[in-house]
Amino acid sequence: MPSPLPHKPSILVVDDAPENIDVLKETLKNDYIIRPALNGALALKIAAGKPHPDLILLDIMMPGMDGYEVMRQLQAMEATRAIPVIFVTAMADMDRELQGLELGAVDYITKPFNPPVVSARVHTHLALRQARETLKQQNCTLLHERELVENIITRMRASACFDDRQLRYLIASVDRTNGDILLACFASDGRQWVLVGDFTGHGLPAAVAAPLVSYVFYAQAQAGNPIETALAEINAVLCRQLPVNVFMACCLVEVSADRRRIKLWNAAMPQCVLMQGDDVYKIIPSQSIPLGILESFDPCAVYEQFEVGPANRLYIFSDGIPETANPKGELFGYAGIETFLLSLGGEGKALEALLLELERHKGDTQFADDITLVEVQV
Repeated sequence: MPSPLPHKPSILVVDDAPENIDVLKETLKNDYIIRPALNGALALKIAAGKPHPDLILLDIMMPGMDGYEVMRQLQAMEATRAIPVIFVTAMADMDRELQGLELGAVDYITKPFNPPVVSARVHTHLALRQARETLKQQNCTLLHERELVENIITRMRASACFDDRQLRYLIASVDRTNGDILLACFASDGRQWVLVGDFTGHGLPAAVAAPLVSYVFYAQAQAGNPIETALAEINAVLCRQLPVNVFMACCLVEVSADRRRIKLWNAAMPQCVLMQGDDVYKIIPSQSIPLGILESFDPCAVYEQFEVGPANRLYIFSDGIPETANPKGELFGYAGIETFLLSLGGEGKALEALLLELERHKGDTQFADDITLVEVQV
């Protein structure tokens, strides 16, 4: 026996023969509210009025307006488009059945009626309608809750401690929330810290851990701690707080107070590029696995330190840039980035020009990952 529906649905039965309506009414009256209509015009009026029927049983062969025309008009109205329609016909014609299904009907019932079959099909399509409505409501609830969480995370990420002096940056996300993170500040002794991070994936799941990193980063800087201590603490927090499949590739930079030396940790980020004037001066590849995987991470063992001067600019970017693909699957790649960086020169060309380059490269394909490019001006 079919499981009961949560309320007693109403069914609009449309047929120019009263005896056919009577048969269907007798079959369905115990479980449903039956609303009869003897012609197409009356059927459209009832269907468009409130409350709308939950399902329509629609005869095809009727004088004046036939069932196909009624179906076309039902589909043309926003208020009735989603009501499931089952055609009722005495014609066993495959082409006619196909025509009805193409117009939007969900099923067919043939005359003479078989009451158990009629009941089963009606119940099935009403249950499907109810399931669709429930899913729609749940999706609306989830969307509202997601927007609320996104707003909270966005507010948490927007730290008053962020200091973008000596920086230029470009950040573009594929979702409302960004899986990439940019943190920057100056310690009390004049050292500049910059962290560019890329969490696993993108969107909300990748963004939820960013406030953890932000809190530790700025707290360590304000305390005047060595940057190695900050990096070790960030790794420890990520290992403790995040599930095993969520981690953060990152590049952490310390520029000395006199801006003559740079310490750089590259943990599974794309190679960093140090420019000198209009030339590529140094490439700094990744030196370790991402943070949040091994608690035994030793910051003192995996960094580079080098001298810099006024003509130097350091570029850090997330993998969303080199991995941008065109319709043929060809990546923008490191060559594309190097060409763009060389085109910047020393005249301060806007980093936003990179988006135009990526748009031209990808063509009709979609961006698959968040995009971050940071310039540290020495």
